[in-house]
Amino acid sequence: MPRDAPYAPPIVAFGDAIIGHLLAWELIEVDGSWWAWVSWVQQSGGQPIHKIVTIRATGLQPLEGPESYSRVPRRVRGRDGVVRPWSGEIP
Repeated sequence: MPRDAPYAPPIVAFGDAIIGHLLAWELIEVDGSWWAWVSWVQQSGGQPIHKIVTIRATGLQPLEGPESYSRVPRRVRGRDGVVRPWSGEIP
């Protein structure tokens, strides 16, 4: 892939064979669990509907090589409810 290609979020599978784009990882400071923000398009009544959900990271199945997931943004939802970038440390 060219170095100047636009960023494309990696794909993951979850639930009943839903395939979507992994948008971000989120660490919940209160309990230390990791969650994932995922988006996909669902057809309903002939119309496309954009879905965005957060699910436990353990519920995802990666469908690309590990290097694809290294660029996914990571953030922390603090005990105060404020979301901030992840510093790389587990609180």
